[in-house]
Amino acid sequence: MEVFGSTWDFGGDGEGSGLLGELSTWHRPVTRHERKSSRRPVDMSAGLRQRGASGVSVQVVDLSAHGFRVASHLELPIGTDVWLRLPGLEPYHATVAWQEGHYIGCAFERPLHPAVVDMIVRRAAGNA
Repeated sequence: MEVFGSTWDFGGDGEGSGLLGELSTWHRPVTRHERKSSRRPVDMSAGLRQRGASGVSVQVVDLSAHGFRVASHLELPIGTDVWLRLPGLEPYHATVAWQEGHYIGCAFERPLHPAVVDMIVRRAAGNA
């Protein structure tokens, strides 16, 4: 039995009886393909601001209750605090979860209410 090395075995005759398992404290991070809520496509301009910096214009390309994806020229390290300002709404605090090319995926610190997501999507489509 190796307690910290990961593999352990309690008893058994080597023929499949007994207890065999693996112990690990490693936690696999959620990937961007494993969503907490479904993304809704949008096409709208918004402001994105890092802590201590001026806001820049970005294009929001999808939105969910738990996050968003923007197209931008910015290069932001994973974990960067940002605030997303959608037209007519207060800024929403988020954290950069990933960046690929000119797309940045962010997770909201507090999820949006589904009715707020619906309202934003309707506004973006011109159906407010």
